[in-house]
Amino acid sequence: MIVPIALCLMGLLSGCSSIQTEYVPVPPIPIPAHLLADCLPPAISDKMTWSDSLLLNEQLLTVIEQCNLDKQAIREIEESKPPQSK
Repeated sequence: MIVPIALCLMGLLSGCSSIQTEYVPVPPIPIPAHLLADCLPPAISDKMTWSDSLLLNEQLLTVIEQCNLDKQAIREIEESKPPQSK
């Protein structure tokens, strides 16, 4: 009684071996344009007071921080891309 059941199960297992896996290429993830835009510094006036200089330094540091965040986002996108075969 066990032999016919075992033969049926063997037939079912061998039926799955004819399935072929087809790999489909994934299109690359485009980098958003806002991440590739230039980081523009604020306008620097010809005459500045010490307080104006401090405000300018704060604005410049903010621009640098935003550029670093953009570069970090680009690195994350590049790392998430699958390796390309040549």
